[in-house]
Amino acid sequence: MLANLELGISLVSNISLDIQNGVKVKMGVASRCKASCTALARETVSLARESMGGNGILLENNVIRHFLDTESYYTYEGSYDVNSLISGKELTGGLTAFV
Repeated sequence: MLANLELGISLVSNISLDIQNGVKVKMGVASRCKASCTALARETVSLARESMGGNGILLENNVIRHFLDTESYYTYEGSYDVNSLISGKELTGGLTAFV
């Protein structure tokens, strides 16, 4: 779980530093970052819920609240699949998989 957190922070930090230094961040890079961070977050909260067993679904432990919040991030942060398609378009030199 900690490795997922560190990886997500590293991705966001690198893009933030590029922006601060005046580097133009391409749409595909931002999309890969968003898709990766939401997927990592989803995996992390799933592991947290799973490691707590039945206590992972009790509201008093907050794990299930974070689990549900992360599901909405995965869906609403531009949607994981849409971000993957934007990234793929950049990686393939402009081939589109959607219209």
